[in-house]
Amino acid sequence: MNDSRSVLDNGDKRATLAIGPFRLDVDTATLYRGNDLLPVGCRAVALLSALAKRQGLVVSKDELIQAAWSGMVVEESNLSVQIAALRKALAAEPGGERWIETLPRRGYRFVGPTTTSSHHSAIEEKVPPAQGGGRTILSPGAAGDRSQEGSIARRSRWLVGRNGPLATLDKVTQRMLAGDRQVVFITGEAGIGKTSFVEMAMEQLSRYRVETLCGFCTERFGVNEAFLPLIDSLTTRCRAPDGSAVLEAVRAHAPAWLLQMPGFLDVADRAAFRNEVFGATRERMSREFCDLVEVLSVDRPWVLVIEDMHWSDFQTVDVLSRFAHGDRKAQVLVLATYRVGDSIMSGHPVRRLHQDLEIHGRCSDLQLDRLSKTEVEHHLALRFQDEKLASALSGPMFGRTQGQPLFIASLVDYLVNHESIVEIDGAWRLGSGTALSEDVVPNDLINMITHRIDRLSEDEQQMLEAASVAGSECAAALVAAGLSRDTVETEEVLEGLARKDHTVVSSGVSEWPDGTYSGSYAFQHILYQNVLYQRLTPARRLQIHHRMGERLEQGYGDRTENIAATLALHFEQSHDFPRALRYLSQAAENSAKRLGHEEATNYLSRALGILDRLGTTDQYGPRTSLLRQRSWARRSAGDLAGSVRDLEEMIACAADAGQLRHEVNGLLAVSRFCLHADRRMCLHASNEALAKSEALEDDAFKALVQGSSASINLWLKGWKEQDAALCEKALQVTADARDHGTLIRRYGIEGILECLRSRYEECRRSGTDGKKLAQEVGDVYIFVLFNVMESTALIHLGQWRRLQQETIAALALAERNANRPAIALCRLTLGWLHVEAMDFHGARELCESIDQAVLEENPFAFFFQRAVLAKVFVGLNEPQRAHQQFDNVMQRLNSDGIMMDYTIYAQLHHCLCEYSLQVGDIAQARTSATKLYEYVAPAPDRNHLAQAHGLLTRVALAAGDLEEARAELSRALSTLEDADMPLAAWRVYRAGVEVCESLGKPAEAAKYRARFEDVIRTLAGNFEPDDRLRSSLLAALDAPGAR
Repeated sequence: MNDSRSVLDNGDKRATLAIGPFRLDVDTATLYRGNDLLPVGCRAVALLSALAKRQGLVVSKDELIQAAWSGMVVEESNLSVQIAALRKALAAEPGGERWIETLPRRGYRFVGPTTTSSHHSAIEEKVPPAQGGGRTILSPGAAGDRSQEGSIARRSRWLVGRNGPLATLDKVTQRMLAGDRQVVFITGEAGIGKTSFVEMAMEQLSRYRVETLCGFCTERFGVNEAFLPLIDSLTTRCRAPDGSAVLEAVRAHAPAWLLQMPGFLDVADRAAFRNEVFGATRERMSREFCDLVEVLSVDRPWVLVIEDMHWSDFQTVDVLSRFAHGDRKAQVLVLATYRVGDSIMSGHPVRRLHQDLEIHGRCSDLQLDRLSKTEVEHHLALRFQDEKLASALSGPMFGRTQGQPLFIASLVDYLVNHESIVEIDGAWRLGSGTALSEDVVPNDLINMITHRIDRLSEDEQQMLEAASVAGSECAAALVAAGLSRDTVETEEVLEGLARKDHTVVSSGVSEWPDGTYSGSYAFQHILYQNVLYQRLTPARRLQIHHRMGERLEQGYGDRTENIAATLALHFEQSHDFPRALRYLSQAAENSAKRLGHEEATNYLSRALGILDRLGTTDQYGPRTSLLRQRSWARRSAGDLAGSVRDLEEMIACAADAGQLRHEVNGLLAVSRFCLHADRRMCLHASNEALAKSEALEDDAFKALVQGSSASINLWLKGWKEQDAALCEKALQVTADARDHGTLIRRYGIEGILECLRSRYEECRRSGTDGKKLAQEVGDVYIFVLFNVMESTALIHLGQWRRLQQETIAALALAERNANRPAIALCRLTLGWLHVEAMDFHGARELCESIDQAVLEENPFAFFFQRAVLAKVFVGLNEPQRAHQQFDNVMQRLNSDGIMMDYTIYAQLHHCLCEYSLQVGDIAQARTSATKLYEYVAPAPDRNHLAQAHGLLTRVALAAGDLEEARAELSRALSTLEDADMPLAAWRVYRAGVEVCESLGKPAEAAKYRARFEDVIRTLAGNFEPDDRLRSSLLAALDAPGAR
């Protein structure tokens, strides 16, 4: 059907419906593929006609039964059989079996391609163009009112009221169609009709040809998987027949989400995408989802429905917040339902988000009230098709229910079941008596539900109680397992309940990996499930949970990780704690893969709480494993302090259990994780590990521990031969290591040792290998540590183009991942490169763009930034601002009592000397140069040693001591002999020019100037001709100091 017209069949002509390659003849109730008649019965054809005529809309089971079995009483299983037959027939077209979607508790929806035609002619209704130019906005009638096609569901016809909210929604929709994103919160008490209102809203919105994403949050006893409602909505949409375009959009604009959607990536793609999203954060997930829906809405409007957000995970709330605060044009409408009272009682953040958005005018609020007496009467008139009966019932009905929709529906069913209202000759009439005034009629909703349940047979009650243990929706096979009964027998009872009582409704079929196949059933409302669950005795509840958990284990076999959270729930509730612990750990791992590190932490805290309750003595193994896992989850969530606390508790557990090796391993982990964040704790843990290692019997492990501790001392305290020897020994004993844990420690030791030896190529290799290994194990924090190591080596090697390219690529990835610490370190690395290339303005811009919060949290980043900025302001000849950087460093050192890394210490003292020479403070310049010399001289660090001698040369020259200047220059040149250290070389050669000119030796000065220029040109040759760093380096050749 063309977007600009609607086609209305001439009722006197024979109509056909083209469904992809299929042709449905409405008059003869036959289905063809090409010219081949398909063996599909008239019932199935009637169902397909009813579904296809309302393409994209939900058609209830009542309506479908009416369409295919008009006037007959049939079981819902007949409908399921015919739908299965249809899917089998449509499967002749690849993907055709997915054209009919099952929507639990709501019905079915046809999403395949359709075109209506007739054997003769059609009347075309043109849609006038929108007024005012710009984007065309479809008027409500532009697509034809599909709600008029086919019969209308009986229950849909009974929906009344909500005129005010629907009118408000229409105004919101018009703003959305104009490109202004809209968020609508639909609130109300349990049973007020939020889901029914969403159905009414979608009927209204269908006029505008909107595309939809539907996510549902469910009450699963605290089971909350990160982003799960949104992941499910995307997965369902991408599997639809027309989902390929959405899938390509996800691939292009939301790769982090694609990894969370099983079945859409092959092995090769999965590896590539995993590298692409390495280091991703939940902020990246939030941003990508918002970008995705914005891109999708360019061509047509989209509606995102998220139901029952008072049960949603926190990450889904974050996504909604980000979307609502966006300012770009987007034809997107979000409909979010939740219960205010429940969210307040549980402290759920959706309520705070709603209030914040409302204050800032970024959302609309549709609070659903109870129905008025007039609306109740209208509902009854539609329900019973008798205005007099409705008038007689409405007063007492309203008085009893106060207009509560679920109470009304339940009370009507109660009256019909008790024959207080009876159907005689096709018309409804009051039975004997005045049932609504009887004391036996329940006077509130919960009592009504209880009374309704009590009317069932004991067998039916047991069946529903068992179903309540599974949650709001369950498979008949699972209920059967909970009761130790036959699946077919259980399914028949549940089917009967769905048909006659409607406490549960059929919601499709369920198939498990072991081939178990049974019907699936959902409670009409979560309140029914809650009431039934509370009726169970503790022992009975425990028994059913355990049986269900065991049956799910059997049914899922080696794929239990897919339902780890559900299994954890069942075994936790049934007090099978060993299994509960195993599945809580797996559920945490699943959440971590979705970047739901807070949810992972919650799962692991539940597991540790189980251990606390058990109080057994043999807890060392599981407790330390869970603490290690929670430490990693907290560190990934940015809670470094919490991560360290878990490691400390793990260390204490190991000490109590006499597990010295594990205790020492924990201490090493603390020292490594605190290297950038808490230097005092880092050194304390390192020294404690070193002391405790003396008692280790494994000589190889002892050597590795001692080497790790020694490398930390080298990095933070400076060179000592004893520490260097321990590092060498550790490298020797781990030369043939293959396990990741040992290799990561080995690369760390080696990189630090080689850096302080100024063997930068070896240091670079260790950093590169360490990064690769950290990426393989998915540890972003360790990756960043090795990235710093690699960058330090590259800048001293003069491989500046490689450093620039790799850092720019890393920065782009960090920004996509919204990883603030990684972004800061990438910009600081680029700032260091720019300042060494004498692009002082560029370096300043990079440094001043750093997130201040990162500088406060990370001492390394703080000192790194101040060192680069000090060089910047010396280079710009702004000594006062340079002095401010030194003051900031001293204040931080004094207040925090922490030390600087080896390379940062060298940079700052070098720059302090340059600053002092600039302002004419020769004494301070000599002190700084001497401190630098004394710090680096013990190490075989020819790079910094040569620079220290170069500075002492310039200090002596400034003091007028030419002999001392010549002696220091000689020492500097001797240190540089046969070394490839361009940063030190050009500084020493520049000092040589100044000394020789002062001594009146122009020929020697020219020789050093040529060497200086050669180094600068070589460094400039790293870059493309139009690169600003090439220009800044070549400009240095004309600077006064270079002449």
